Amino acid sequence: MIWKVNNLLYAAGTELVNTIRIGITLTEPIDEQALRLALSKSAQRYPYFAVRLSRRGEEYIMESNDLPFVVSPGGNTVTLGSAESNFHIFAFAYEGCRLYLDTVHFFTDGNGMFPFLKTLLYYYLQTVHPDVRFETAGIALAGSEIPAAEAEGDPYPAKPYPERPLGTLSRPERVFQLSDQPQGYENVDGWTSFRFRVPQKDMMAFVSSVDGSPATFIASLIYRAIADAHPETDLPLVCGMQHQFRQALGAPLSHMCHVNIVPIIYPDRLRGRDVERLNTIARGCLILRADEANDLLTVNAHVRNEKRIRSMKLSEKRRYMHQVILDGIGVNTFEVSYTGRVPWCGLDRYILDVAPYFDLTLSGGLSVEIFSVGEAFSVNIMQRSPVTEYVDRFSALLREYGIGYAAELPEHFSLCSFQAMPQDA
Repeated sequence: MIWKVNNLLYAAGTELVNTIRIGITLTEPIDEQALRLALSKSAQRYPYFAVRLSRRGEEYIMESNDLPFVVSPGGNTVTLGSAESNFHIFAFAYEGCRLYLDTVHFFTDGNGMFPFLKTLLYYYLQTVHPDVRFETAGIALAGSEIPAAEAEGDPYPAKPYPERPLGTLSRPERVFQLSDQPQGYENVDGWTSFRFRVPQKDMMAFVSSVDGSPATFIASLIYRAIADAHPETDLPLVCGMQHQFRQALGAPLSHMCHVNIVPIIYPDRLRGRDVERLNTIARGCLILRADEANDLLTVNAHVRNEKRIRSMKLSEKRRYMHQVILDGIGVNTFEVSYTGRVPWCGLDRYILDVAPYFDLTLSGGLSVEIFSVGEAFSVNIMQRSPVTEYVDRFSALLREYGIGYAAELPEHFSLCSFQAMPQDA
């Protein structure tokens, strides 16, 4: 079978890899043979993930790839799209109790891959625990019907929608950026993850009292941590809030990447405000800027870009979409993403935490991923350097507001590279 690619994939190259790693900590060590069997069954249900990137004329396409997914012991990374990954753009690794899923963020996002991840964990746990009865309602199994809207390779309309935006998505001309978070892939050896487990009841008791959300609460804490660490600046700080626009697109089942970066701006006049007030302000800003009317701006930009690149050579498409990504993401001080409360269908009793790891090259140098597992939020703070000042201040703020947490030791994290097809392929 053949699927059309998301035009974001044309931006991928050595200067913009944009890969993602999902780390899942289970309650017991990973069984490699059970994992391979589970992957084989999962690929039957999600054929649009068992693909290779190919070239047809001046276009990229996705074609079925019958080679097995690569599974690497020791948590090792591979080059996606190359022989190292059997030319897949998904790869898997494990180390101890941790399972890793690697892919290209231009291809899919957290909402797109979660159903696959749930199916994979079901088949894996069913294999290692044959005497346990698992609930299958809400889990897509091999042989079940694949809705066309789920597998569709191009869910975008032929023409732009009418636009009536409610507010602006623009950022200030000058934004404070972290000078202690070095840019570029040459610094990947310094990329560091700080993982926290926060009881949901503790956080939600506070969040609900100020009409907030886990995303805006964490954003407010990170803002305070950075602002308090840099009293010398009066520049605004900007949180780039990751937000998916499937509803506005009318494609809630789409497996493709549909993520936008919504700016939440903290001007200097907010310095010193309490977290309650900051959280309310951030929530209001997010409601306005992430409204469906504004999401249509992103949908229409995709449609217009698709029209523009249609007649371009492949090399021109790559240059054009690379610049589109740089212009569209904008400049942020830090980023926050919240996947939301996802239905694990009982599988989460075998899961301790879930930590997405992202390419930090386009971030402000500090990114936070929030995932819901069981009775806790997994909060993963990623930086381009191992400095602990911001994390220390974040921890202190959690304690100040009476929110308990358990912190893992800092860890260096690595991501897969990605080999897009050479221009002369």
